[in-house]
Order: sequence, then C-alpha cells, then structure tokens
Amino acid sequence: MFLHQQSTTPQLIPTRFLWRYGGNQVFLCGSFTRWVDTVPMQTVEGSPGLYSCVVSLPPGYHQYKFIVDGEWRHDEAQACLPDPMGNVNNWIFVKAVDAQSAGQVPLNLNRPSNTSNVNFVRGEEHKRSAPDGDTDMETSSSAAESSMLIIGDEVSFTRQKVAEFLSSHTAYELVPDSGKVIILDTQLRIQTAFHALYEQGIPAAPLWDSVRRQICGMISASDFIDAINKIRLSSAKSQIFEELDAHTIATWRARKASQSPLKKLVWLAPEENLKNAALICLKGNCSLVPIIAIGGKSNENDKSDMRLLHLASLSAILSFLSRHFKSSMVAFPLLARPLDSLPIGTWQVSKDKN
Repeated sequence: MFLHQQSTTPQLIPTRFLWRYGGNQVFLCGSFTRWVDTVPMQTVEGSPGLYSCVVSLPPGYHQYKFIVDGEWRHDEAQACLPDPMGNVNNWIFVKAVDAQSAGQVPLNLNRPSNTSNVNFVRGEEHKRSAPDGDTDMETSSSAAESSMLIIGDEVSFTRQKVAEFLSSHTAYELVPDSGKVIILDTQLRIQTAFHALYEQGIPAAPLWDSVRRQICGMISASDFIDAINKIRLSSAKSQIFEELDAHTIATWRARKASQSPLKKLVWLAPEENLKNAALICLKGNCSLVPIIAIGGKSNENDKSDMRLLHLASLSAILSFLSRHFKSSMVAFPLLARPLDSLPIGTWQVSKDKN
C-alpha cells in the first residue's frame, strides 16, 4: 500500500475493517492506498458472509471503500460522506496512541491461530499492539508479504502510477465495442473528400490506396486549406474550385511528393501499450493516429492485409484513464492541486498588488 511520506516515521495503528454483506471476492481500497492498490479481505471462520482485514494506519481521517466481486461498494451502516466526484465513501478516524502506554495494551487474541500480527513496512517486521477498539492484523500471507511503499513527491507518484497503468494496457482497449470507422479512397476528388469529412462530423480520416492496397496516410481540414492556398497562388480566383474539383487525392499527393517528400504514416499496432501510444502521438505531433492490424494468422507481416480498427488520440487515452479511475480520482494526488501550481500552459495568474 502507499502512504504519504512524513518528515518522521509515522505511528501506525492496526485497524480492523469489516464487510458484513457477503460476496465471492472482497477487497479494501482507500485514501491510505492512494485509491490504487487493494488489500484482500479474508472470510471470518464461523461467520458466513463476513470478511475482515486489518491495516496499519497513521492517526487521522481516512476514506475507504470495498470492491465486492468487481463492484465498488460502501457500507451504509458506517460513517460515510460524498467526495468531490459525487461518489460516496466510508470514513474512519484513527486515534493516536501514547507511545508509553501502547506497549502495555495487550493484543486482541480473538482471531484464528493461523494469522499474524506482523506488519511489513519497507520489508522490515514491526510488531505493534492494538489500542482499545482496534484489533490486530488479520491478513492473508500474500497481503502480509507485500511491502509498503513510502512516497512523498505527489508529482512523481502520480507520474509513476499513470506510467504503470498506461504500460499495462494496450491500444486495442481504446477500440469501442461498436462504432464505425471512416476511410477515404485516394481516387476521390479532394472536394468530395472534404464534403465527406464535414457530413460525418470528423476532423480527419485515413487514406486507402486502392492500387497498392494499403493505408497510405491521413487527410484533414488543414490539407484542404493548404490545397486551396496553393491553387489560389497559381489560378484566378474564379477558377479555384474548378481546379480543386479536377484533382483527386492521389494526384494531389503526387503533386506534393514532387515538391517535397510526403510525411510517413504514423500508426499504432493494436498490441502497442498506451504509454508508447501517447508518446507516438506527441512525437509525431498527431491529433489522430490510426490503429491498424496488419496481416493474418498465416502471415503477420503481410502489409496488403491492413485492417483499420479505430483512431487513437491523446484525449481518448485520457478518457480511458478517467473511466478506469472514475470512482477513485484521488488515486492521483496531482489532480488535487490547483491548476496555477502546475507548470502547464502559457498563462500566468495576475496578482492583486493592493
């Protein structure tokens, strides 16, 4: 689990959490795990439907929630409050224990004999007593063996968690369950192509070269503007649209290629992880990048078999990230900081001199 780093080692109080409403798999998640990591809860022997775990927490207020069979749940019988995103979370206040008296409080022995009161912090064993009202830790061996990671820099922490998340998911996960993709043949006239973009309400579309049977590039509104500007310099004003209508996408691309090399197509394979996908969008300065599956089972490198699956974008990656953490946006501490404290944008906050 993940705790905010303090200037001194914080006092950790073993605190029991209970889920009384059954389920096949139950996990605990909360502000003390940055809403990212989860703590498995174990069934209590002789109490069907009751799950329990104990987590060592620093004194103070903490919010938490349960994940029951993959669904976020809160305990309506316990204290709860809404977060800024409109989600309802349980909360608990952990009292500090006097260091001198803490060692005199006996451990609660009302637990199965196969459990342990050993917490693991940075790989070291710390045996702690539980104050009145709290019980010692009851966790599975897998949970006990996981070390706590103390991280203080919220920016670095958020960057690390985003990078880990994006690295573990692929571009294929951006493809919706249902939808449509628009691809334009290079034999279309330029004016017809841009009417198609307008009617479909899309800013850009991939191009299909029917001769080479490949996706060869992208076309966008900026290409249309570029074509008009270049024709305007060499034709009378009244003939601009006539000449524009005389060009197909293929002939216009050939004309541009004779002047300077065309840009290479920037694309993503479905198995590309989302971290690399974001970097490809940024480095290529691309607002939309096609996700293309190449080849089949017989020949995975057969470029004559190119299938357009979807168009990826940075906004689509951010939406995917947001959907995954919609119930726990506080998993990213950076998002809780004021906008003017972040080194983004070109604006500056004006300060009142009075």
